[in-house]
Amino acid sequence: MKLVKFMAGTALALLLAVAAPGFAAGIAVVDYVGFGWETGGLAASAPGDQFSVATVVTQIDPRFGVNLGSSEATLYITGLTSQGAVTDPFSGVTTITYTGGTLAVYGDPSRNHDWGTYPANGTVPSTFTDGTLLFSGTFQSFSLSLLPSGAGAYEGLLNGTGGSALAYPCSGCAYTFAGTFAAPTGAQIPAGYDVQVDGTLELEGAVPVQNVNWGSLKQLYNPGR
Repeated sequence: MKLVKFMAGTALALLLAVAAPGFAAGIAVVDYVGFGWETGGLAASAPGDQFSVATVVTQIDPRFGVNLGSSEATLYITGLTSQGAVTDPFSGVTTITYTGGTLAVYGDPSRNHDWGTYPANGTVPSTFTDGTLLFSGTFQSFSLSLLPSGAGAYEGLLNGTGGSALAYPCSGCAYTFAGTFAAPTGAQIPAGYDVQVDGTLELEGAVPVQNVNWGSLKQLYNPGR
């Protein structure tokens, strides 16, 4: 498995593949902002509670084929199942781990996303899951850390399963979804949501990559030597 490590707020990726001519290497990055909520409330996360996230994309790699000047891209997560909250008695940090869950990114020329209030509602998830499916994935792991202030961070690893931005389904590749969230403060977060999220989705393998050894690479660029 290709491992990609994430530190909250900053993505650190080590690419160990060398791309031969005709193939594109690198990480395709999606930046997003939005809101998340959990059945029963996030702070009191209980086993079996479901955590969901609805976001709008603010920046997207050109390889996704979406022009944010004329279309929108949205990212929606559902099915993350809480395993319960554990609070450290010394730091006061609450950690919640989840199982299951799916993530999908859509491109949509209608630009109609609307969070509304108290999701799920008449516009969530419907206005975040319409359009063309650009990427879909299933979570291998997901965890969330909640500070006493109400702010925090989250991180997850996914297997890519489909979408037009993925050259092929990749159950052996690791994709990262991570970021930070702000504590609820007045009108900043619509009623019914628990947190405001801000982060990135990074896809290593959104385009084909060919691994070659050093001898083959020299031969490729210096034939006859």
